[in-house]
Formats: sequence, C-alpha cells, structure tokens
Amino acid sequence: MEQILNEYCRQINPGLLLLSRPTGSGKTYNVLNFIYSNYEEFAAQKRKILFITNLKKNLPHSELKKRFIADGKEDEFDKYVLFINYNVDIVIKQLLAIDDEIPDQFKTESYKKLKSHIKVLQERQLPKEVKDSWETEIRKNLEPKFRKTIGEALKNNFKTKKDRLSAIKNDQDYQWIGKLYPAVFTDEKTVFFLSIDKFVAQNTTLVENSYYFNERFIDQALIFIDEFDTTKEAVLNNIIKAGLQHRVDLLDLFLNIHGHLMQNESPKVLVKESEWFNKKSDGKNWLSPRQRIETFREKANDIFTTYKLQHTCKSHEDFSTKKRNFLFYDYQFHNVMDRHQRIEIIEDSQNLTNWIKASDTKTEPTGVDIHKLLSKITGFLTYSISRVWKY
Repeated sequence: MEQILNEYCRQINPGLLLLSRPTGSGKTYNVLNFIYSNYEEFAAQKRKILFITNLKKNLPHSELKKRFIADGKEDEFDKYVLFINYNVDIVIKQLLAIDDEIPDQFKTESYKKLKSHIKVLQERQLPKEVKDSWETEIRKNLEPKFRKTIGEALKNNFKTKKDRLSAIKNDQDYQWIGKLYPAVFTDEKTVFFLSIDKFVAQNTTLVENSYYFNERFIDQALIFIDEFDTTKEAVLNNIIKAGLQHRVDLLDLFLNIHGHLMQNESPKVLVKESEWFNKKSDGKNWLSPRQRIETFREKANDIFTTYKLQHTCKSHEDFSTKKRNFLFYDYQFHNVMDRHQRIEIIEDSQNLTNWIKASDTKTEPTGVDIHKLLSKITGFLTYSISRVWKY
C-alpha cells in the first residue's frame, strides 16, 4: 500500500483511486505515513492535502501530531497542519480560557451573553435539555453575532486580507483571534483534517468572504476520503438541507407572475427602450421590450390553460393514509410515496379543484404527472430570467 500511495498520490493530477481494504489493514496508518513524508514537498508546490471522513471524531490528526512530536517537530505540525472544526465548537471550547486576552472593545453585550451561555454549558448539574437549548442559542445567534463584530472590526481597521492576517499574527490586540478562530490561517496551511459536513459547508476565515472548499484548493490538491460509503450519505443530506433552506413555492410564484402578466397594459417603464438596449440590439433580431413581455404572457398563459391552474390544487383524501403521512411542528404536510407510485393532478371541473392523487405506475394515467407541470413552470422561469437580463 505504501508503494501505491507513493506512485499514485505524488502525481499532480492523479485522478480518482478507490482503495478498498478491510478494516484493520492499515489504510489510515499508511496514509498518515505518506502525509508525514511528503507535506514539505506539497508545501513547496503550494498544493494542499485534505483528509476527510464522515465524523470529526474519527479524524486522525492527533495521531499525526504524535509523529511530529516524536521527531521533535511539533512546531512544524503547528505550521503546516490544521484541523478545521466548526467555528462555534472552538469558541465554546476556548473562549473562557482566553477571555483575559480579548480587548474591551470586543466585549459587547453579545459577547457577555455568549460568555454566560458557555459558562452554563460547563455546569454539569444542569439537565441535558437546558444545555441543548443554550447551545442552540449560541450556534444560531450569539456566536455568529460575535464573529460578525470581529469581522467588521478587521475590515474597518485593515484594508486587505494580508494586513488583517498580519495584525492577527503580530498585534497583541488581535492575536487572540487566531486562537479562537484558527481558520483565519487556512491559506497558509498545507494539511487539513475535516469532516465531510465541513468540507461541503462554507469555510469562514474572518479575513475574507466565506467560500466553499470546492472553490479553493481542489486544483492539484490531494484528497483522502475515509469511509467513502458513509460520506456519500453526508453529502446527500447536505444537498437536501441546502435545498430546504432555499425552498420556493413554484406554483404560487408562477400564478403570481401569470396574474401580473395578464393585466391589459404593462407599465411604460417596462416597455421603454433604454439607450443600452438600442445600442446593443442595433443590427440584431432582438425583440423589443413590449414584444418580449408578450412572449412571456403567451408562454405563461399556455401553461395556465393547459394545466387548468384556475382551479385550486388540493390533496385528495385518497392521497392521505394513516401510515405514511407526517405533520411536523412546521405545520407542513409530508407524504412518503411508494416507489411504484406516481403523483398526478386530476381536474375536477364540477368542484373547481385540481386533485393531487397517487396512482400505480403500472396503470394508465388519468391526469397530468405533477413532475411535468413543475418542469414546465421551471422551464418558463428559467427562460424568463435568461431573457430579462438583456433589458
């Protein structure tokens, strides 16, 4: 295995290698050996090495540190290696220890409240429910507010990222930031240990805007992913979570746009041709603003009439079952479908309703597949956005 790593992983663009070995066969041991033997070469090439696994508790950065210490290179470990944890986790662990180093200008009301909450978390006698509640408050509100205060101070006092880093390294009033938020030194490190959740999340360094790791370091980087099968689930969960944070009611949005487009007249400000438009469209077959709005109106109305969207869409009573429906605390309806079913919209003109029903995929459709409707609406929105920018 050592030979495979040396021959494969030292290439600039090695591609993908799936190394399937049984548990206990020394995969992690050999990977750490490779990292320890090659980190200086990677640093000289300004390349990064990332070790990723499904849970941060499984990251072997402590094992690597022992190798540095055994050879009297602990300073080298601190110089080149970084364990990237969530900022809030480090703050909860370190804030009280460095409280005396933090200047009064940063000790705002938000800071004081953050500090008191962390003290509560360290009280062992409190019920778990209380601690969980206070930790949630820290994660969602208090720590982000404190971090924002720090970021604004750095931005206001130092114009460039280089100046901010220099202050954190050399200015006593700012050195504590590096202890509390070690991610500020991300660019200067070579070896990173992080969970898959952190890898697909944004890296917040305070000295610049937050970014995703796939926007940085990936080119020519060497990435070790341990427990690959379990990390796939974490990536999928993150995609779902991100999608839920940016939910859009497509049907409601479309009906709102359609309703405005169906007005008899468009405001003059929307159909007036600008100087920029006249200059750019000269000699080209661009539609005028009035003509473009008319195409939007026609396409929207075609969807509206085809799918009878003048009727309200409602879940049919047959769509609800006692076994597989869920109403969470967000008061939203959730239905888990059988993989052999499809969701159809069936017009009921007598009751002025479009019923949402589930039907077996083996039977002939009696309505419109809801995915077709959503696809049409998405296509219309994409088409509209891509044309609007010209005007």
